[in-house]
Amino acid sequence: MNFTPSARGSFVAGIGFWSLLWAALFKSDDFAEACGVQRWFSSERCLRWIRANKTTTLLATELWNYGTRGIDPLGVSFALGGTLTNIVAIFVLLPMLDRAKRRRSELSIQR
Repeated sequence: MNFTPSARGSFVAGIGFWSLLWAALFKSDDFAEACGVQRWFSSERCLRWIRANKTTTLLATELWNYGTRGIDPLGVSFALGGTLTNIVAIFVLLPMLDRAKRRRSELSIQR
C-alpha cells in the first residue's frame, strides 16, 4: 500500500481533529463555568463514564469517524488517525492521569 501525501495529510488531520476534541473535553469545565452552565455539565462525569465504558467509547468514536467520513481512502486514513488518537487517550492517557491523581492524593494524606 502506498501512503500518498493526501493519505498522510488525512491521517494527520484525523489525529489533530480528535486531539482537539479530547483537549476540549479536558477544558470543558472552564467553558461551562464561563457560560454559566457548570451545574449541568461536568467533564469529570464524562470522563468517569468513559473510564467505565472504554470499549463503548471507542466503538462510538469509530462509528462517528466512518459514519461522517465514509469508506473512501481518505476517509479511512482520517479515521485511522482518529482511532490511534482515541486508543491512546482512552487506554493510555486516562489511566496515567488516574494514577497521577491517586498518587497525589496519597502524598497529601501522608503529609
